[in-house]
Amino acid sequence: MATPLIIDTDPGVDDAFAIALAARSPEVELRGLTTVFGNVGLDLTTANALRLLAHLGRADVPVVRGFGGPGGAADVHGEDGLGGQALTLPENPEGVKGEDVVQFFADTITPDTVVAAIGPLTNIARALEAGVEFPRLIVMGGGLGVGNMTLRAEFNFWADAEAARTVIRRGNPVVVPLNLTQRCIADTEFLANVDPVLSNLTGTYREYLARHSEQNMSGREEGILIHDAVAVAEAIVPGSLTLKTHGLDIDDEGALVEGKHQVEVAEDCDWPALRAFMEQRLSV
Repeated sequence: MATPLIIDTDPGVDDAFAIALAARSPEVELRGLTTVFGNVGLDLTTANALRLLAHLGRADVPVVRGFGGPGGAADVHGEDGLGGQALTLPENPEGVKGEDVVQFFADTITPDTVVAAIGPLTNIARALEAGVEFPRLIVMGGGLGVGNMTLRAEFNFWADAEAARTVIRRGNPVVVPLNLTQRCIADTEFLANVDPVLSNLTGTYREYLARHSEQNMSGREEGILIHDAVAVAEAIVPGSLTLKTHGLDIDDEGALVEGKHQVEVAEDCDWPALRAFMEQRLSV
């Protein structure tokens, strides 16, 4: 029986690959996308989620609009969030299905539901504060001693540090940090083997990483970092990532620091095997 999955997302190029991976995996039943500000503003992340589902033939999946804020990664993902290519994706005739994201979580989550949060954690924190329980919550974010916004703060946690603190302290998440995802590079061969519509979204992102190869750890290979797809892979096939428990907290800039809250952190994976899995699912 397929595992119910909700993806909380701010599409975003790597979000697009993550959403496609879930949509094309029979192990999960994609019950909804909840959108949040992040890579770009909420209007664009919501529009991108709708268009991506239409391209994937999954306009049946509801999109629920969440909390807004400033978009902060247009230089990475393009002004539209999808490398300037958002309008090449088809329009979604279904449109947004709701704007009360907390109520959507409350109504939709069942004891076997997995939620993969791959953007800033505002929606998740608001739901926790309202008493919503997440049976399994997988979060792409943070870094153990590394960051991509400051020396120690990763973008998703930095974008709403208070929300990240709430999730670390109350959400019992599995954290998939930069330490792992920066080692998972979708190189040019990978991009040539998957859905060309998805590959077409990556131009701005590839150019950004080429300019910032040293700090993004991608200088070894040309391609993109598919942070979010790594987290979603663990939702699809539990055990894809090797987990270890750490005592953690979040400081005021959104950096993971030592603390008393016991958090499972993804430390490793068999990247060649995971890469092959992703290539197979993302091909057309």
